[in-house]
Amino acid sequence: MFVFGIAFVSLAISCAALAAPIELKEGDVVAFAGGTDLVRLQKDGRFEAALTEKFKAARPRFRDFAWDGDTVSFQTTVRERWRPDAFGGWGDQMKRFGVSMVIVQFGKIESLAGKEGLSEFVANYRKLLDQLGADGRRLVLLEPFDFEWAHADDAALEDYRAAVRALAEKRAIPFVSRDEIKAMQKEAPAYLTAAVKEKHRLWYDYWRPANWKCLFGDDSKRIFSNAAEGLPSFKQEWETFPALIAAAEEMIFKGELPKPKPAPKRTGSGDADIGKEIAQFEVLDGYEVNLFADERHGVANPLAVRWDADGRMFVACSDVYPQIEPGVMPNDKVIALRDLDGDGVADESSVFAEGLSVPTGMEVGGDGVYIGHNTELVHFDWEGKRKLLLSGFGNGDSHQTSNGFAWSPGGELWFSQGDGIESRVETPFGVSSLFQAGVFRLRPRELQLDPLLDDFMGPGNPWGIGFDDYGQSFVIDGAGGISYLTPGSVPAHRRLRLPRIGKPGGYAGIDELGDGSFGVGDYKKNQVTRFRTPEDGGGFKVDFVEPLLRSKHRNFRPIDVKLGPDGAIYVVDWYNPITCHQDDFYRHPERDKTHGRIWRVAKKGSSAKTPQLTKASEVDLIAGLKSDNQWRREKAKQVLATRSLKKLPDTVREWEGRDLLEAVGLALWCGIEDRPLLERLLASDDHRCRAYAARVAGRWGHHDLLEIAAVDDHPRVRMEAVLAAGQIPEAKSVLVAASVAGQPMDRWIEYGFKQAVHHLKPHWAPAFKRGELDFGDRGQGLARVLGEADSKELLGEIRRALEGEGVERGARVALAHVLLAVGEPKDARFALALDPPDAGLLRELAKLDRPEFAHLDLLEKALAGGNDAAKAAGWDLARAWKEEELRGAARTAASTGKPGSAMRAAAIRAYGALWGEEAMELLNQYAQAHEPAAFAAMLDIDPDTAVARAAEVLARVRHSGTVGGIFAVFVARQDAAGKLADQLEERVIDERQGTILRTQWLATGLVEKDLGAALDRLAGVGAGTYEDSDELIDQLVAAARVGDAAKGEKHFKAATMACASCHKVGDVGGRIGPDLSAVGSGVPQERIVTEVLWPSKQVKEGFALRRFTRKDGTVLQGYEQKSRDEGVVLIRDFATGDMMEVRADAIVKRESIGSLMPPTAQSLSLEELTDLLAYLFGLNGK
Repeated sequence: MFVFGIAFVSLAISCAALAAPIELKEGDVVAFAGGTDLVRLQKDGRFEAALTEKFKAARPRFRDFAWDGDTVSFQTTVRERWRPDAFGGWGDQMKRFGVSMVIVQFGKIESLAGKEGLSEFVANYRKLLDQLGADGRRLVLLEPFDFEWAHADDAALEDYRAAVRALAEKRAIPFVSRDEIKAMQKEAPAYLTAAVKEKHRLWYDYWRPANWKCLFGDDSKRIFSNAAEGLPSFKQEWETFPALIAAAEEMIFKGELPKPKPAPKRTGSGDADIGKEIAQFEVLDGYEVNLFADERHGVANPLAVRWDADGRMFVACSDVYPQIEPGVMPNDKVIALRDLDGDGVADESSVFAEGLSVPTGMEVGGDGVYIGHNTELVHFDWEGKRKLLLSGFGNGDSHQTSNGFAWSPGGELWFSQGDGIESRVETPFGVSSLFQAGVFRLRPRELQLDPLLDDFMGPGNPWGIGFDDYGQSFVIDGAGGISYLTPGSVPAHRRLRLPRIGKPGGYAGIDELGDGSFGVGDYKKNQVTRFRTPEDGGGFKVDFVEPLLRSKHRNFRPIDVKLGPDGAIYVVDWYNPITCHQDDFYRHPERDKTHGRIWRVAKKGSSAKTPQLTKASEVDLIAGLKSDNQWRREKAKQVLATRSLKKLPDTVREWEGRDLLEAVGLALWCGIEDRPLLERLLASDDHRCRAYAARVAGRWGHHDLLEIAAVDDHPRVRMEAVLAAGQIPEAKSVLVAASVAGQPMDRWIEYGFKQAVHHLKPHWAPAFKRGELDFGDRGQGLARVLGEADSKELLGEIRRALEGEGVERGARVALAHVLLAVGEPKDARFALALDPPDAGLLRELAKLDRPEFAHLDLLEKALAGGNDAAKAAGWDLARAWKEEELRGAARTAASTGKPGSAMRAAAIRAYGALWGEEAMELLNQYAQAHEPAAFAAMLDIDPDTAVARAAEVLARVRHSGTVGGIFAVFVARQDAAGKLADQLEERVIDERQGTILRTQWLATGLVEKDLGAALDRLAGVGAGTYEDSDELIDQLVAAARVGDAAKGEKHFKAATMACASCHKVGDVGGRIGPDLSAVGSGVPQERIVTEVLWPSKQVKEGFALRRFTRKDGTVLQGYEQKSRDEGVVLIRDFATGDMMEVRADAIVKRESIGSLMPPTAQSLSLEELTDLLAYLFGLNGK
């Protein structure tokens, strides 16, 4: 127990400030609103403790709504996904907690916008204060603090402070200076501060909980969040926090110290047996495996492994994952391990760091250990002293928080986050934000944090970044495959999907293995997968080769793979029967919380001794840059960097190839700019070295060297040149991009070019308008640059480029797209005049109103030229613009077009639209020939007749080629599918015909309740007799374990089940649903039963099918993808993965359909179902 009443001498002296400015009344509830400084002020506890002590008789309560990275124009508590739906706006949230006073602090991070941003800041602050002060709430303004970073630009900070003070004076709002805040903190009682910090920790876990996306949104309906095992649901457990907070406050008022709850006893799998686990391994020829460390060394639930320069291993471990219990203090650890006798087994272990919360990311530098946990990036020096570097990383999904830490050859720390995460991080250069999945690149010396692939432009669940020997980077996905990351190096906030190069798998952790291949933890398949990356133009492709290690043991879960100091490969084994936390109950008793393994895989007969580098001579360290071991090269650079190397030794100037590249990398690590060395690298005979030289030329701002790289013979060098230029915030950087665009461009250069030009636009576009940029002989490149401009200010230049000669086709297409997006109606002529026509441009024209200028000749030429896709787009345009003069041509094209071609289908639609009722007779003929386009045209003219004709055709069709297309037409039209269902049931259709129709319906992957149910009845399939119950699930699991898998495979492949139409097993099957090759080893058997019989019981966020009805009556189906742009709805096609953008105001109705998977297994007998499950249980990726 402690007692209030410690003297507040300096506080009383410092201010009329506290006697007048802040006056708390009995029952006051005080809220805080602000950014990172206010978040940290609250975690520090002293400011609140001072107020509590000063006004203890009023028994004030405090609620923190501050959020890292918040500004006057963006407050996360009312903007983060689902929070508005769950909690409402500021007014709703304030009323929820009975807030009577709001303490507000903004201005520091906004001051980086300079004096020119001051007026906007003041205007936004006024608006925010109006919201916060509504309903009679009192306001207090805090003065913005100093920057914590000496190199931050604080030139305008005093102006912003003065503006805040002026706002307070004008509104008669109390204003507290930073000196007064420091005085209050100094006088805050220590025990009271400790009590406030514990109360605030509970509040933080309540208001900003980890896994918040499983509380709200689609994922709140998944098994993770539901009540099970006699325990409460995630939401019910979360709702116990207010009582804990209230109890802590009562203890504070009584002068008592609230304490965290003790952690519950952790349990583990009974299958753990090292001997049996080793016996179940299959190792690549020439290698052997041994256990390096396990729970006996303190390694439980390991997440990542790294080493210091003397070979000491660090292992990040978490028994908190996936969710801390209410009131419990998280205490995850980093364990340090040593192999003292060089036998490949850990001999010594100790706790290096603790008090962490799910440390999903870790890397070791020359100066200590960098750890990403929860919302923070922290640094521990070699003495274990902890320093908070940055905060504001998202924690909305605890298996997607900051992860995959990896050093680049030049000393940048790269890491990633998944699609359930939103990060807003204050840095010396402003707020760095990633919305959903993406990658961060951190330069630790400056704390420059670049967000890459923002807004889900790459993998959705990235969990590992790897570099090859020449600095090219790759990112792997826990569900979505392998991507070539380097082209995504420009921090552009622009939605442009990065292509994938490697097939999906359950990937986590990646490293180059020392033999030119990469190893990745393939946890769903219980193996360490390997692949090579042969060159593909400027980029790469993926060739999978024999796995390094695979196991028959279900609990083997490799989630990190790293090349070690001794040349062996170390595998982090999460060791768990359960993998993805969202798909299993968050408190599932089978979650292993006590075991973990670090396996060592080494070439037979190799040494396990590790080098000791921290005391090595400079000569030996420099020589280490030539090592074949990537780890040794990296650590040599780190050690040399800690020795404050000022100049590179002359010996490296004679080096060639990769050795020279590593010397340049050392210069980057040490902060030494060595242009002669860089010029030598750029002149290398090896294009891989020249590509890296281009990257470094950008880091050092050498535009002249980038111009050389821009016209290099090799596409990767040109790609690196445009990527490097895109990151130099100067107008002339666009000239490098233009030089690159004047050369041949593959898809990787194209991607980098688009992002670079867009990212640089604030710099080059104004300069170009002012006549300050001379593109010289880069005419072709200029056209391509303007084609990416998307700016009304440059319309004149774009028109002149299109009217001139010498602009190649690709640039003309891009320029015409810009005119359609931001130009005037007359600019449509440029798109129409393109010869040969471009299908994409014609499709964009169809979205616009019919132009007033004479355009028929141009449209006729477009219809006569081009390929099938362009002609189809032309007829769609003629239909959209209702070109009556083309009626005859439409009839001819419809009659003579190649059956099944896109052109013929579009011509039939156009013919129907232009002829109206007169077209019905011929359309009926096409309908009888089963042409889906005919039904679409008839629906536009006479929906009832279209439905009747479709039912008539479907009642007798025997061949299945076009049935799916007919169904798709009716599902895509509002109410049409339901009417078709009624018509089909009114007809006499036998079960054989019903089965034909149902089989084709299932193969489409479409979902429509009424039509699906009608087809089930016509095929004689009942509504399903298996009711969801734990008893039935247990019964089926037991029966399937002894079922006939061979028979089950036949059921899986049967057309009436449609499993193989949607799911791939091995290299066979459809792509609509998830790959099931390793479902038996990656998914608990109970959950397999659940998803087979009741597929809509839980649907992963991002895979919940939705139906969108537009104003024109057309219907779209797909997965809705969240976006920064609230005016756009992103719909991902369930079959192709392509993304469609639809204006939100064009949608009149949104419906949640649930799972794409039909419950076809409900039609199976118990024996058939058991056999099917036996087959699925046995799929282990082998």
